[in-house]
Amino acid sequence: MIFRNMEALGIDDVHKVLKVGDTASDIKEGKHAGVWSAGVVIGSSEMGLSEEEYQALSPEEQEAKCKETEEKFYAAGADLVFRTLQDLAEAL
Repeated sequence: MIFRNMEALGIDDVHKVLKVGDTASDIKEGKHAGVWSAGVVIGSSEMGLSEEEYQALSPEEQEAKCKETEEKFYAAGADLVFRTLQDLAEAL
C-alpha cells in the first residue's frame, strides 16, 4: 500500500515518506517498506481505550498507559512517537 501511494503521489524516495499509525502493525509496515514510521498514542488502537475510558483514568494512570503504548511502538521499530495528532502536526 505504501508503494502504491508513493507511486500515485509521484514520490520516488522512501526517505521522503512518513508512515503514521496507531498500531504496532502500522509501525512494522512502515519499517518493512523502508519509510520513516511514527505512532500516535492517545486514541490509538494499540492503547485500546475509548476517549471516555482514557479520560476516566487518573493522571498517573493516563501517563502509565501512554508510556506503555509508547514502549510498544518503539519495540515495533518506531522512529518517532507522538502523544496526540496535535503533537504530530506541530512537529511537521
